[in-house]
Parts: sequence; structure tokens; C-alpha cells
Amino acid sequence: MEYLIDTDIIIEHLAHTDAQTESVLEKLMTHGVCFTTVVNASELYFAASSEEEKRVIDAVMKALKVLGINSRYSLNISEFFNKVATTRDALICTVAKINKLPLVTNNMDKYKESGITIINPKEL
Repeated sequence: MEYLIDTDIIIEHLAHTDAQTESVLEKLMTHGVCFTTVVNASELYFAASSEEEKRVIDAVMKALKVLGINSRYSLNISEFFNKVATTRDALICTVAKINKLPLVTNNMDKYKESGITIINPKEL
């Protein structure tokens, strides 16, 4: 199985402190290949407030496959007009659709009108 991981799932993993349980990201990585986008990675690095936080993000990014932004995505982004709130969300939907990846996110409502396959991590 392959998954597109939204930023909130990565943040949850970074904040996960219970060594007795796996984070959602760890569970997904044991069952398949996890992808994220350069947009998601950029959000994490932009929010990092120290070099230590950047090093931790580096480690997670090395464990994921980070998809770049290809110009072909812009050709399909209008499909998500009035289905999601922002260009960022439309871009994530476009990446998911073109790469045939289900999106794993805690923000189910954000993408509910998009028509892409969304995985609720609470059901894993």
C-alpha cells in the first residue's frame, strides 16, 4: 500500500512521546510506502524554531519519499475549485489524484468535497 501523508500526521509523529505505542506514521510505514510533498515538508521547516527541530524534521523526511511539484499539477488544480478552501489544499489533492495515492490526514472535513480517497487515521 502507498499513502500520501499530510502535514498534520507528520506533526503528530514529531510530537509523539509514548514509546509504548506507534504513531500513525509509524503504523503506516510498517504497512506500506509513505509519500509527502515538498509543500508539506516546507510547512514543517518553516515552522521549525531551532536547529534541533530541523534535525528531527530531516530524519523524518529521510524516512519518507518527498514528491516535488511538477508543472503538470497546475493543469489539474482547477478541478478542486470550490471543493477545498486554499490553493495549497488543491495542490495536495492534485498530487494525490495524479499519483493515485490516498491522503492520510486528521483534517477529514478539509478534503471531504475533493473526491480523492482519504484515510482517517483513527480507523487504522
